Amino acid sequence: MEVAFFHSGAREFGPLAAIDPDREPHRFERGEHAWTVQTCLRLAQAGLPVSLADRAPAQGIVVFHAKERREMLRSLPAGADVLLVAIRADNGECRAADVEVVQNGRFADGRRRVFIPFWPQPGLVPRDPGRGETIRRAAFKGFTRNLAPELRSPAWSGFLASLRIEWVLDGVDYHDHVAGQDGLRWADYRDIDLVVAVREPDPRLHTGKPAAKLYNAWSAGVPAVLGREHAYREMRQSELDYLEVEGLAGAQAAVARLLADPGLYRRMVEHGRRRADEFTVERIVERWRALLFAELPAFAETRRGRLLRRTPVPLKAWVRVASRLLAMRPRR
Repeated sequence: MEVAFFHSGAREFGPLAAIDPDREPHRFERGEHAWTVQTCLRLAQAGLPVSLADRAPAQGIVVFHAKERREMLRSLPAGADVLLVAIRADNGECRAADVEVVQNGRFADGRRRVFIPFWPQPGLVPRDPGRGETIRRAAFKGFTRNLAPELRSPAWSGFLASLRIEWVLDGVDYHDHVAGQDGLRWADYRDIDLVVAVREPDPRLHTGKPAAKLYNAWSAGVPAVLGREHAYREMRQSELDYLEVEGLAGAQAAVARLLADPGLYRRMVEHGRRRADEFTVERIVERWRALLFAELPAFAETRRGRLLRRTPVPLKAWVRVASRLLAMRPRR
């Protein structure tokens, strides 16, 4: 089956062969670009027959980011016979899709909802091992709304300064972000000794979020101090994976512990390098290959004659159409 990745701004990226996420990581800082465009690029680089377009095809498999479901549905040709694959990311359930890709295992069921890890940071440059086990610079890398206010306050940066540790807030507000013009260094860990990423507490453990900050830290050779999140916990084998904390006091205690025990720092780095092998680009490409070129074609074949034919959906009516698609879908 033909596999097309839908992105409303596909033309801005130009020919796939001219783009390399590892040379231009700033182009993939937003989730919809990292999930949709980067996935298409990685699969194309692996020699798989995929395309990127701003209009959905009439047949085959269409992969799209849930944020762009309206644009994708509007672009469907009349009578289209397609299997829709939504990348849910941080959004709610996409009921217009036949299959969803989710970014942690909380909602995966192995049938309609499939877990595939988020891509590791493109172009990642690991920490300089010559820095030893001393913590001189601690960093948060990401959109600032994903960092608890306590850790954006003078109480946190002042605490670190008292220990002669520089706090690097390598972040930007999501709405103010302009790719390539924000001075972000998300791929560069050469002079970073500790990753700190703690959101505001959530009793549901931020079940919509991925574990990317964790396996980026593993790949970078940097210990991580992280908040209580489902995605991190489902990856965790021991405390050598990361130190889990809550709030300012917990983060302060974790830093003090690492400073007092250089052996723990070293063991976390060594353990993380081994764990990082589970989340390489090659491993994630294989998961996508299996889904798009083995599992979904087999799924479509078993349902031949029962897949719905879609028609273009007016903007004001897309919710109603999506609900009907769900109601008409045969029970699994």
